[in-house]
Amino acid sequence: MRTILIRLSLAAALVLTAACNRKSEAAIQAEEAAKAAEAKVAQLEQQLAEAKSGKTTGADGDTVQHLAKSQVKALERQVADAKKRAEVKKQEAVTLAAAPVQKDAPKPVVVEVPTGTKLEVSLARDLGTDKDQPGDAWEGSLAADVVVDGKLVWSAGIPARGVVTQSAAAGRLSSGKGALGIRLTEVAGVGIDADTHVVVATAKGERNAKYIGGGAALGALVGLLSDKKNQGDHALGGAAIGAAAGTAVAAGTADTVIRIPASKPVAFSLAAPEKVTLKK
Repeated sequence: MRTILIRLSLAAALVLTAACNRKSEAAIQAEEAAKAAEAKVAQLEQQLAEAKSGKTTGADGDTVQHLAKSQVKALERQVADAKKRAEVKKQEAVTLAAAPVQKDAPKPVVVEVPTGTKLEVSLARDLGTDKDQPGDAWEGSLAADVVVDGKLVWSAGIPARGVVTQSAAAGRLSSGKGALGIRLTEVAGVGIDADTHVVVATAKGERNAKYIGGGAALGALVGLLSDKKNQGDHALGGAAIGAAAGTAVAAGTADTVIRIPASKPVAFSLAAPEKVTLKK
């Protein structure tokens, strides 16, 4: 009898230990999300360090200096926001790890949103070089659903946030140009790596919308805005430049203020894949 009781006690101890060591699928996914958020913080901090080092060079010193300062301010905002998101993800992981494992809990569905996925965003208000500066945050919402492999990842109307990356009135730069650039950095509380939408303008009223793919893309901006002959629409600094088709551009006018109106959605695309855990 004593031997049986000892064996039962040992079996119970083993079961209890296994239960304590086991993590729910939700907890595992939360830990991975927390690690991904920390990795994004590190990536942005590296970009910020490079921007502060002044590694980017160009023939137009005034333009380079202006854009470099703007990039630093924008990246400082992105780092601060990324740290807040990472802390939230960390706390979620800790909470789920401490929660008891539910035997019949459904397995979380994780979808990878691929690079190049289009994201249309309705701005909450008009943005302009007269009131919005590099590093300022802007808010909006998705204008259309984002569906991957038949699964709804993000629905229209959910919050979207970003940062102003450049703000210089038309004619402000030595090339005679100016620019208002915005970058999408967050959708539904998830930090993402998206391209930058830039409206380039001259004091004569010329307006041209561009998107610049990839990270900070400072080299591409220098090439685009320091070119006095408007021949900068090509790959520079490892970032692709293309026409921002289907997005709102201010009508041709001699007004030096550059605006991105809220009346029409602005199109962005993911510059890197993003894993999203679907909510039940």
